[in-house]
Amino acid sequence: MEKKIFIGTSEFTFDESNGEYAGKLTVWGRETDVAFEIKNTEESDMEKIVTEKINWIGNNKDKITSAFMEESDDCVDVINDMIEDGEFEADGPITAADVVNALFVNNVFIWVNGLNTEFMLDLDAEPDYFYGHLACIEISSGYKVEFGGMNG
Repeated sequence: MEKKIFIGTSEFTFDESNGEYAGKLTVWGRETDVAFEIKNTEESDMEKIVTEKINWIGNNKDKITSAFMEESDDCVDVINDMIEDGEFEADGPITAADVVNALFVNNVFIWVNGLNTEFMLDLDAEPDYFYGHLACIEISSGYKVEFGGMNG
């Protein structure tokens, strides 16, 4: 395997200890950590597949954030209770739209496997509505999006 691969102008370096390539790409307007493992794919197809998945994330922000909010609809109430109790500093109560607008992609991991490529990403929020945790979003090769729980 190559030690370095370029996706566009971004360099990805192979880490032999975990068998993954790691680098950075822009996702939702932010520089984001992206890692991938190559399963049963020709290296020549890898750039196309990774680019396709990152572009899909960029074009499906509503679908991704909706999957999180559907499973975490109580997060707004929890944060508002914390605001009321003085445990979270804010100008006033927040809405679901405030949470969605605060979300960004912290990192992406892609299992490159031809047509069976699956991927996941971790959502974070600014302000830190998750108190240092990340919301895991799992995306199948058929682009089924599911909230996988909180990490950290």
